[in-house]
Amino acid sequence: MAEYLYLYASILAITLRGVWEVKYFKGRISPLLIYSICYFYFCYGPYIAFLLDIPIYSGINKAMLPQSAFVFFLAILTLSAVPSNLMSRITSNVEIVIKRPQFFRQITILTMTIPVIVIFIYAFLLIGFNPLDKVEKIRLVGIFHYVLLTLWPIFLFCYMTISPYGQITKQSKLFIASIILIYCFYCLYMGERDFALIFVPIYFWLHKDKRVSMFKLCLMLSLGAIGFTLMSSGRSVEIDSSGIGAFLNQGSNLMVTSNILFWLEHDLQLWWGESYLSSLLNMLTLGALKITLPLSIWFSREYSPFVNDGAYGFSLEAEVLLNFGVIGIPIVFAIIGILISAAFKGYRNDKPFGTLMTYFILFYFIYAIRGESLIIFKSFSYCCIIFFFLLYVSQRGKFYFKK
Repeated sequence: MAEYLYLYASILAITLRGVWEVKYFKGRISPLLIYSICYFYFCYGPYIAFLLDIPIYSGINKAMLPQSAFVFFLAILTLSAVPSNLMSRITSNVEIVIKRPQFFRQITILTMTIPVIVIFIYAFLLIGFNPLDKVEKIRLVGIFHYVLLTLWPIFLFCYMTISPYGQITKQSKLFIASIILIYCFYCLYMGERDFALIFVPIYFWLHKDKRVSMFKLCLMLSLGAIGFTLMSSGRSVEIDSSGIGAFLNQGSNLMVTSNILFWLEHDLQLWWGESYLSSLLNMLTLGALKITLPLSIWFSREYSPFVNDGAYGFSLEAEVLLNFGVIGIPIVFAIIGILISAAFKGYRNDKPFGTLMTYFILFYFIYAIRGESLIIFKSFSYCCIIFFFLLYVSQRGKFYFKK
């Protein structure tokens, strides 16, 4: 029964948080709850499969499963119990004002439409219908693929920020829907699957002034997880033994975290914030300066010299453990909860930057659950640069603020 303790406690923490949010936000669900649910799925999925005697990835250090479950529980408990909504009130009252939304909207649409069409055509001319795998396709398309996948969602979020769904015309809705579909078809063509996360912020955009019921939320996340599983079919022989096995084994967090815990118990020393400092420098210099390798590359090289760099990804809680040990888990995840709540406060109050950050968090923060802080820091810098540059251009070289 002991092996189920942290699992049940995590479920209870998320459930209580959900009940409280429905009451506090009068029927609305916050990004923090969605983040917590996604975190639970990616972290505990393989753990649940193990408890059900379903095959899990052989790279998971099974001896460290109880310790890994405790780390996941501590992170979820922090996200659920820390009074992040109360603490998020300690924010600046300065608000960005958008004076020329129409021009901003036109620029954003242009920068969304042309690149995805051009790169899609370029990729098809190079690849055609050849049965290449994802790595081979990306190698042919080159850097253009990564630029599109990293930056295109940011332009979409900028458009969504200055274009409330209820205030745009039917023609605009149809056009944006077609561009989003083209982007999705490109990702499917290239074998990408993480683009599915983009529908979470889109759902919030569609329901900005409406209540999001718990039923709709659970249905959306369940369908998303099923779709994620279907897009992953055939990627690993180890987890294709059953549909439920593939569904539960989507997250690599348990593999990474269990091994980091094992290494820390033996000869690995704490980094004391080195990876976070490296990520911060990387963000501030747009990649020109860095202290450490990206953790996904570092981990794959430490785990096995025979795999591709970044083959296993990484995990947020593993980065905390690597830098500060278990004591860092409640501190870092409390900060994450406060940041998510602060953005949602701006979203609810119709503040442009808070709205932008909510869409940003619902995509990049969830994506980074199976990654590292570098993903959040770099995408945040790109998001701010793009948003304020478009704002600067659309307002003819001026910024406007109000309290």
